[in-house]
Amino acid sequence: MAKTIANVLSGVATLSVREPNNARAEWSEVEPHVGDHCVKLSKDGTGDAGSTHVELGGATLIARGITMTLWTAAIDTNSFFFKTLDTTVGNYAQMEFRFEDPDSDAWAEITAVPLQGHTGDPIWVDQELADGDMSGIGGIDEIGNSFFLWVLAALSTQQGVIEGLCSGADCSNWILSRVRVELWEAGPERGCYVDSIEVMGTVYAIEPGGNAPGLSLSSPFREIGYTEDGVTMEYTAETTDIEVAEETVPIDRVLTKETISVTCNMAESSLYNIDKAMAGSVLSGSILQIGAGVLKTMNLKIEGTNPAGFKRAIHLPLVTATGTVGMAYKKGEKTVVPVSFQALKPVTEAACTVVDNAA
Repeated sequence: MAKTIANVLSGVATLSVREPNNARAEWSEVEPHVGDHCVKLSKDGTGDAGSTHVELGGATLIARGITMTLWTAAIDTNSFFFKTLDTTVGNYAQMEFRFEDPDSDAWAEITAVPLQGHTGDPIWVDQELADGDMSGIGGIDEIGNSFFLWVLAALSTQQGVIEGLCSGADCSNWILSRVRVELWEAGPERGCYVDSIEVMGTVYAIEPGGNAPGLSLSSPFREIGYTEDGVTMEYTAETTDIEVAEETVPIDRVLTKETISVTCNMAESSLYNIDKAMAGSVLSGSILQIGAGVLKTMNLKIEGTNPAGFKRAIHLPLVTATGTVGMAYKKGEKTVVPVSFQALKPVTEAACTVVDNAA
């Protein structure tokens, strides 16, 4: 009898690194609005600005066929639930919509910022967008020119502004491909929880494996690029048998140690990659220094495809580089940078989280 194998996993994954570890997007079971989980976004007030977010996207969202014109006519059907960690005053969660031109490589992002200078209030609030909410835009036009206009304007006016910036292009059929709820500015130190996200009247549960299309959590990671032979994650568990004199078989077994490691051979030998591979190095501009005795902690993300064809995201919030790093410079051969990371246990979350999307 023939057997059907349904859960065969194949293909490569991307490895991304964040260091310093000063902006976090993580799953939380502490403060969900509905269900068992929500997302906690936080910034520690240092470093550079960048998107720390929960994201929806991918083929399932694109297949909804939400054009810029349709979206502009129904802005108030987009919303998200949020709750601040404390009463800090700062720029809190903003909602970004990315539209792509089906006929070229052009794209535009419209970012609604209804919570600028917001005073934190640790209660759940349904933040529904409105036509007049302030927003900024950026993107690439059909001939490859970039545009960025952070002179805040009402959401309902931004399609016309984009068409004017793109040499009179017609953006009416540009398709919504990605939605983010994010923290952007580096400071002040602040955080918030994000739960159910509504996109054009459809409410998506923010649950691992839920109905949200292309669901992922991220902060400003940087991909390490091409690898020699992909990425490998290994989990090792050490146990101790509980034995008694009266029995020849152990009566119990306890877990005494867990080790999670990620290894890969980086084919792109940039200073950034070399720095991440070396546990004690310090990178400043174009100078890499070794020997100061510094042990860096980093945040890792591995993204691939699950057996159903949707995104699988593996998140290790706290790791250090370990092992020996050797680089050969030989005629006619590429220089490969081997790297090995091992996980540490953060205070408030799991050492490793693997999430398969269902859409």
